[in-house]
Amino acid sequence: MKTTKAFISKRILLFSPQFFGYGQEIANKLESFGAEVDYFDERPGNDFVTKAIIRLNKSLLSKKIDRYYQRIISQLKKDTYHFVVFLNAEAISPQNLRLLRENQRAATFVLYMWDSLKNKKYTLDLLPHFDRKLTFDKEDSLVPQYGFHFRPLFFLDMFRDINGCDEQTVTDLLFVGTVHSDRYQLLMDVKKECGKLGKNVDFFMFFPSKKLFYAQKAANKSFKTAKISDFEFNSLGKQALIQKISKSRVVLDIQHPSQKGLTMRTIEMIGAKKKIITTNKEILDYDFYNPNNIYYMNRKNMVLESSFFETPYQDLDNDIYYKYSIEGWLEEVFWTPIAK
Repeated sequence: MKTTKAFISKRILLFSPQFFGYGQEIANKLESFGAEVDYFDERPGNDFVTKAIIRLNKSLLSKKIDRYYQRIISQLKKDTYHFVVFLNAEAISPQNLRLLRENQRAATFVLYMWDSLKNKKYTLDLLPHFDRKLTFDKEDSLVPQYGFHFRPLFFLDMFRDINGCDEQTVTDLLFVGTVHSDRYQLLMDVKKECGKLGKNVDFFMFFPSKKLFYAQKAANKSFKTAKISDFEFNSLGKQALIQKISKSRVVLDIQHPSQKGLTMRTIEMIGAKKKIITTNKEILDYDFYNPNNIYYMNRKNMVLESSFFETPYQDLDNDIYYKYSIEGWLEEVFWTPIAK
């Protein structure tokens, strides 16, 4: 394993959006390998309005974003880094990225995307400024002008501790996630299908705000009968998530309809050694696909088979577990040679 020793004394500047704490987890793992990490949010704010404006019309916040990055660049101008890493970059402007490069001439600039570029229109202008570019989206990696290397996501160490089914399994099918796009309607379809099979479900359906729930209820026909009590407005903590997964037989994944890359939840189930039902057909082409462990469900025809819930999980090769661990991910993001 090259990962551990290679990071000793390396200075890393990390920018990541606050996405369920993954940026901090990556920083912590790098530091456990001996790296020195300075970690900043990729966005100047994490309220719903700021995130929405950055995605839809970033120019409305250009002054705020510029002040944020110029303050960081000024603060760090006397520091020297081996790597400058951006996860899911979209807020920073090309001008500020160039300025950062001028201040860190010796650093290798790395970009990793856990969103498809079709959902991140401002990222395209940033691509020329990175030395290493990786994406979880196989489709984006096949576009020559993007220059991406394909690298799926990872699971955190805490998921290893689950290690299959808990002796006190109480849930047949678990879903934990944000309600967006067509997810609510599909979740209701799955719940109905599970009822036919005599399987119980635990759906933790998260909304970022109550205002957003009421907006959906007014605009989306599938929410007509939805009750506010059906939803959660505080995200689930990691330990609570681990407990839910450990007591569940199968985990449900419903990706955004425009997304081809595999979700973090899908990869986490490799580490947890849990069966998964997913609407993402792309999973059929991955090296860990095993029909005993993974059930593909067409989102246009939500049919389940009772037998999938009854058979035990089949272990994968150790090389596969390492590849999708956070250690394997870090090794590939930082060190694996990438064709240019």
